[in-house]
Amino acid sequence: MSIADGPERRPFTARVYCFAHAGGSAGEFRTWADLADLADDADAADDVRIVGVERPGRGSRFGEPASRDLLGLAAELAGSLALDLPFSLFGHSFGALLAFEIAHVLRARGLRTPDRLWLSSFPSPDLPRHEPEVRHLPDAELLWTLQGRHDGIPAEVLESPELLEIVATYMRADYAAMETYRFQDREPLPCALDVLAGTDEHDLHDRLAGWEKHATGGFSTRFLPGGHFYLRHPDNRRHLVQAMRDAVMTIVPTPGVEQ
Repeated sequence: MSIADGPERRPFTARVYCFAHAGGSAGEFRTWADLADLADDADAADDVRIVGVERPGRGSRFGEPASRDLLGLAAELAGSLALDLPFSLFGHSFGALLAFEIAHVLRARGLRTPDRLWLSSFPSPDLPRHEPEVRHLPDAELLWTLQGRHDGIPAEVLESPELLEIVATYMRADYAAMETYRFQDREPLPCALDVLAGTDEHDLHDRLAGWEKHATGGFSTRFLPGGHFYLRHPDNRRHLVQAMRDAVMTIVPTPGVEQ
């Protein structure tokens, strides 16, 4: 099962499927789902359900082998999404690239496509990557290198040999998927595209505008206070969830075949 979702305590008319950063899990978005569900206007009919999508090798799919093939992973996860209602995709960092490719899979299959992509802290996929590759590094060096690059790895993981080995396994798989990914030029997606980043991600800011050519439904950028994991700050989480709820009011069904 790929979908991590809580009990449905209120009606909703759209979903946002969320994809975590490299090494992350669907649990990253549980507080987002709570924020959406417990919003002030609890009787609103046009509301959004925020759903974390779990990747193999972590969370509820811990016993499964983690994928090292981004396109194969996108194809698998695309098949796990319910497409009966309008929906958007949100992805952070590695998850942004994954969400982008899932949207292309859905279109290639003739299925309903997302009305909006929320893509966070990842450069336009056609640009060359600047960072040195890390997938071949030993476990401890891998995690300490990524900690220096983005921060965000809990101290208890870095200080525990057992936890470090576990986290390094699926972190390595995600970085292998990302570092071996090769962009394929295709027609732009028929959706809106919102690109986000932290204000402190200075090396990334000038690499975001290139996303605009990958969708035809409108483009925007926004910067929220913080670094690569700006979205973990409670104020930024609330801002993003409210933006997602507001966007539900503007959803127009996109071309596709409902299954």
